[in-house]
Parts: sequence; C-alpha cells; structure tokens
Amino acid sequence: MSMNAMRLLLPPLALLGMCSLAQAEQPPTVEIGAPIPITGPYAVDGQVMLKAIELAVDHLNEKGGVNGSEVSVRTFDIGDLTPDKLQAAASELVDRQNVAVLINGYGGMGPDIPAFCGREQPYLNNNATSAVVELTARLGCENIFMAADVERNYGRATFEQLMATGIDFGERRVAILHGPYDWEVGFTASVEEAAMEAGWTVTLTEEVPYGTTQWAAMMQKLRMQRPNLIVFETLDPASVSTFLDQFRKAPIAGAMVYAGYAVSTPALAEMISQGNLDGIVGMTLSAQRPGAQGEAFSAAWQEKFGEQPPLSIAGQVYDEVMLWAEAATRAGDATDYAKVRDEIMKISYAGVTGTLSFNDDYLVPVGDETQPSQFLQAIDGKIVPLMIGTQKVGEFVSPDW
Repeated sequence: MSMNAMRLLLPPLALLGMCSLAQAEQPPTVEIGAPIPITGPYAVDGQVMLKAIELAVDHLNEKGGVNGSEVSVRTFDIGDLTPDKLQAAASELVDRQNVAVLINGYGGMGPDIPAFCGREQPYLNNNATSAVVELTARLGCENIFMAADVERNYGRATFEQLMATGIDFGERRVAILHGPYDWEVGFTASVEEAAMEAGWTVTLTEEVPYGTTQWAAMMQKLRMQRPNLIVFETLDPASVSTFLDQFRKAPIAGAMVYAGYAVSTPALAEMISQGNLDGIVGMTLSAQRPGAQGEAFSAAWQEKFGEQPPLSIAGQVYDEVMLWAEAATRAGDATDYAKVRDEIMKISYAGVTGTLSFNDDYLVPVGDETQPSQFLQAIDGKIVPLMIGTQKVGEFVSPDW
C-alpha cells in the first residue's frame, strides 16, 4: 500500500504519530573523513584539500545533503605522510569516529594504502603513482579509488604536450632533475624514455634530496651540459622555489625550464604573481577546466575564500566529494558501504576537472575527456594553460633569457 493510501485510511491522530516518528528518525549527520596534511611540508596543499571539501559540503547541504542527511567533515592531520600518521588517521577516523568515506588529494602515495585498505568505507585519493596501484592490487583493496592515472602516463603525456606547443628546442638536449619519491622518479623516467624515443640527447639525470636550497654547483653542472630543456620535478616547495629563484638570477641562455607540478600549487603563487617566474612551464593533472562548470566552481571558491582556486588539487578533491555523494545517493544509504563502492565503480561523473570513471584498476585513465594533463606557463604574473590534453588552448611565450 502506498504512503498516500495509508494517509487516507488513518485517522488524524495516527497521522500525527507518523509525522512525529518520521521527525524522530531523521538520519544523523554523515561525516566525511579528511586525512590531510594540516601541518608539515605539505600543509599548503592540505589547506587546499580542506577548502575543497568544505566547499563541496556547502554545496551538498544547500541541496539537502545526502539522502536527507546533512554532511560534515572531520579532519585528521597526517603531517609528513609517514606510516604511523596514516595508521593513526585510520584508527581515529574509521575505528573511533566511523566516518562514511575518506577523501584527500594525496595521502603519502603508499603508506595510506595499508592504513585504509580492507576498511568498509571507500577511500578516494589522487596519489597518481604506479606503486599505489600495484600495492592496492596486491593487498586486494576493493575500497580504494584513485581519481587519476599514474605518473608514468602523465610524464609521457606532458612530454608530448611540450612537443605540441611548437617550441623550438634547437639541438634537443635535455637535463633531468627529480626528487626521491615515486611520483618524481616515475614521471621523469617516463619523460626521459619519451625524449630518447623522439631523438633527444639526455645529458643528465640526477636525483636531488628534499630541502636542497643551494644550487650553485648544479647550475655550473647544467651550464657544462648545455641543455635546451631542463626538467625539474619535485613536490618539495623549498627546493623548487630556490632553484627557480637562482636560475632566474643567472639563467642558462636558451634553456627552457619545466618546473613540474609545483608550478600549479599555492607554494609558488607569490613568486608567479610578482612576475619572477615568467616563462617557466609546468603541469597539473587535476585542475578545473575552462567553461561554464569550471567558471562556476571558481566563482564559488572566490566567494567563499576570497581567492581564486589553485590549479593543483582544488577541483580534483571537490570532484571526489561530489562523486562520492552521487554514489551514496544512488545507493540510498551512505553507510551501506558495499553498495556505495559498487556505485562508485559504475559512475561516470562529469566534474569540474573532467569525467571521473574508474577502470578495473580502480583508477581514472588520462585522456582528453577524463583527467587530462594540463600544460601550463607563467605569463605576466599568471599561470596560463597552453594545452589541455591534446587540445591547444593558449600560445607559448618565449622567455626573455
């Protein structure tokens, strides 16, 4: 019998009782667990992650929440992304607080997997490394979803974008510097491989430790190498900012500098806004796209936080929250975790960064319509996209050195 039919049959007092019962059984708040780096070397990114989750929560609650439940966020500081911090995050957010989902931009690119694997709640991240995919498969994790492709595929895509910009690289000599972690090592290895296939000479490949701030010896080595392209990929803000500052003060004539993912992050925002990095190129894999949806997201971010969203992980984390909410809505219950996980695998979610659709490896493949690499350049104190996937959207400006 339908509810409307029951209402016709029941006396007024019974209807009043039903209304009271419905009010008493209103679902509780659904909590998003956010294991993010609030302190430590990645705190700038952590703040972006938190803002993205908060904005998504606002938008969900404006529309009535998820299945009638208000959505809130509970954070845990994973600091320097060590295994003990990730295990503590799992104990607090999952075991004690029983959050409905775990969401961040990245959570250590490895230590987060054993910490969250095997839990009922889904964990959405943007780790973007092959090691995470391999570890997830080896441990049999059915609750971990990586809303991006892996570093090697982005490295090759980025090199192809470099070639498509029309930059004249002369003798095609490339020097490669990278940090010690999986993203940096795998990304630059893929760039090196693609460059050699294209007939480039790789003059140097060297790992640099985090915290490096003195670059005089490296600059001298690079001058001896005479590269036409310097590829520098590190997630350490201090290393990349000091390298670029010292390069700009004594540039290597004719050498284009690709400074990687760091260019899209808030860590370099001040240097870029002052025009100190004009000419430098980089990339992002998780930015809002041009167009009505991306513009609406940027406007909402501006209104809430008084600034434009960075081109790093803001749009990506926002999309992760909204995708989860869509899956939970389809499941009918955010705490029916098995059903929510099934729905996440079925969804093709059109977000502000692109279409999120997970394959059998629980990742989103790089592509023009999915999660494309965006090739960027600092021009007149702003970060400007030149390529989004294979599509050219801006013109390269030759640097003054």
